[in-house]
Amino acid sequence: MGPDLSFKALVSDLTPFFQGFGSRLGIMGGMSVKVRSFVKRRGAGLIVVVALMICATIFTRPLLAKGSDHVYKEPYDPMFQAWTLAWDAHAVIHSPSNLFNANIFFPNADTLTYSDHQIVTAVMALPVLSITGNPLQTANYMLVFNLFLCAIGSYLLVVHLTKNRVAGLVAGMIFAFAAPRLAQITHLQLSAAAFIPLCLLFLHKYSEDGHVHDAALAALFFVLETLSTWYYGMILAFAVLVFIAVRFVMKPRAFTFKWTVSLLLVFAIAAGLVAPFAIPYLKVHEKDARFERTISEVDMFSADIQDFGAATENNLVWGPLTASLRAKTTSRGGETERTLFVGLMPILLGIAGAVYLFIRGKGAQRFDVRFYVTLIVASFLMCLGSTLYLFGHSHPGVPMPYRLFYNFFPGFKVMRVPARFIILVLLGLAVLSGFAVKAMLSWLSERRRGNRVLPVVVTVLILALLVVDLMSINLPMRPMPSRDKFPEVYTWLKDQSGQAPTAEIPLANYNPRTFSAGLQYEPTWAEREGLRTYYSTLHWKKIFNGYSGFLPTSYYDGVRAASEFPSDRAIVFLRKEGIKYVIVHGKELEPTVVASVLAYSEHHSGFKLLRDFGSDYVFDISTGEQAHRETGNEGRAGP
Repeated sequence: MGPDLSFKALVSDLTPFFQGFGSRLGIMGGMSVKVRSFVKRRGAGLIVVVALMICATIFTRPLLAKGSDHVYKEPYDPMFQAWTLAWDAHAVIHSPSNLFNANIFFPNADTLTYSDHQIVTAVMALPVLSITGNPLQTANYMLVFNLFLCAIGSYLLVVHLTKNRVAGLVAGMIFAFAAPRLAQITHLQLSAAAFIPLCLLFLHKYSEDGHVHDAALAALFFVLETLSTWYYGMILAFAVLVFIAVRFVMKPRAFTFKWTVSLLLVFAIAAGLVAPFAIPYLKVHEKDARFERTISEVDMFSADIQDFGAATENNLVWGPLTASLRAKTTSRGGETERTLFVGLMPILLGIAGAVYLFIRGKGAQRFDVRFYVTLIVASFLMCLGSTLYLFGHSHPGVPMPYRLFYNFFPGFKVMRVPARFIILVLLGLAVLSGFAVKAMLSWLSERRRGNRVLPVVVTVLILALLVVDLMSINLPMRPMPSRDKFPEVYTWLKDQSGQAPTAEIPLANYNPRTFSAGLQYEPTWAEREGLRTYYSTLHWKKIFNGYSGFLPTSYYDGVRAASEFPSDRAIVFLRKEGIKYVIVHGKELEPTVVASVLAYSEHHSGFKLLRDFGSDYVFDISTGEQAHRETGNEGRAGP
């Protein structure tokens, strides 16, 4: 075995220089031995941490610089992610028992369950939110931080497997910053994948040493991943099943009674920790069949074989070169979910790592290569969903494994994007790439003994090629109003007593086509309700409106009732829903409609104009004994 050619060795080579320099300055002296020991033990790790933090900043530029009042590209999902973190923090601090009873989509209860609660990210974000007081800035910062954690998580996994820091650095860059990760940059929850490699790291350690505390840590990271996003929780469960299956095939005798029971016990405890967060979802979901994704929805967001050659437009090199393939993704799902090209270097290094391990791998490496190759292949097939698509054509007669999981695995029926299994493909390639780098540096060490320059040059070349391969463009940013520039009407609403249930008009447009297909596909819903949801972080009053992954029946009914607003039908409907105030946004309506709204209020005592903010009008519709009684409702369960 040749000398260590990792960053640790590089730092060791530089230590005498810095010691001599420090001694001449009179700051080392008799501490030189301790300094040398510290640098050897900690210096390389610190270099890697700083390098990955720099990468996270560069690959997401200018998110940190403009994050206080800008979002990437389209504001709707980023605003919703900011609202989610802010609501979680608000609930944790003021009323933890009401975490799921969010302020949107009144009068429905537990409306946080309409999307990921992201409680782990929110808890980590608390210091940032408390310092900045800016939910949007907090969400932007946490996205960068989550990608950094992903890099650290995969780095630690690969360093454990390869015992080489350069290999870990390469793996960290691939897993965190490959094009499919940056394609999802509008989805904060999908940046939170760091606990996937950490869970597998401790599964490896438990399999190697049998220490129960390693199994417990694997289960803990499974809990943290699941409570970061349900999607990746289920995807991680799939990875764990593959891990266990491959290990059982290769080493059935390793499944001793103690080993197996201990693993089952810690994961049973993990399930118990997740259960309190899952129960509200189960309660709400069982009351509306629309929470279950149909096979047709799954097919819409399944990958086509050609999607693995399409890179996101954010990628500096491959984005322009694969534009023609990317254009074909708009027929189903869209480019955010179906641009799955991972980059040339991860593919080449991953293949090289797999070939090397199959030929030369010994001991635990024999399991490593079989597990990660199996994981890549299985996850690739899962990306394809329940129906095979080849170059734009479906082949429904071909059986696909995703359909088996859809029918029999708990939770899969609420997942609509099979292509998100690309996260496991990336992880597998990252690990195998790490082995390829380790093998390359070991070969150079054996063939070029005493030559310390060449390994450094090769290391720099690999990292440079990887950076070019994965590099993103300067992300296009869109300005958003800061809190001090929110419309004045929301400050007024904040000062009202109680829950002050409010409906903001207009709702989404009533278009029979988008109404039947789902209001998520109605542009006016995203444009209006995303912003209103974000504005509600100022007042936290209950609002009939909302933006989320699911829209309740009440909102659909409201869109239909308010399609000819102002009308008696719309007012009666909103009163029955327990609404007290109606805010009419004049800038979003035709002038003739605004005039008719004001005229309507003059002739209807149950539609009283309270405040005029220039273009925003507040009306009180809670007149009459019955209306007052209805507004006393605290919310009803289910949509």
